[in-house]
Amino acid sequence: MHHGRIPHRLRPRCQTLRVGRNHTVHQTEIERVVADLKHLVATLKLFAPELDLRSLGNKRVRKSSMGGFKHFKNKESHTLVLDQLRVAAEPLTTVMMCTAIMADRGMEDTKDLRISIQHTLIGTLRRLEKRGLVKDVGRAENGLSALWQIA
Repeated sequence: MHHGRIPHRLRPRCQTLRVGRNHTVHQTEIERVVADLKHLVATLKLFAPELDLRSLGNKRVRKSSMGGFKHFKNKESHTLVLDQLRVAAEPLTTVMMCTAIMADRGMEDTKDLRISIQHTLIGTLRRLEKRGLVKDVGRAENGLSALWQIA
């Protein structure tokens, strides 16, 4: 028998133990959530006894139109963009801002993450432009990327 390897005849038993352990963890979590829900229902009945719980709708979870997830808290991207533009000596593209923000936050630079953050930054810049805080000052050397600066 080799050290570090599970003998063939014992493998099903080890897998059963592993599944059983995961089941116990999940079962404990389910019990905790059920207890929390019971407490919530009791609190609602205490403060609003006339409330019909069936009339409450589900909370909608909003998903990004790009299929990504939120990388920043509310209004955090506004702050990050404005901070980048304030310290910049010249107008910046979203690629430049994205690279700097990802480096500052220690994010892994993957293509999907970079594209998702760039889309977030473009939306943020458009909203800031409508508010008169930033302006589009032309195109970068590649002719595609917009250059942005503080208005």
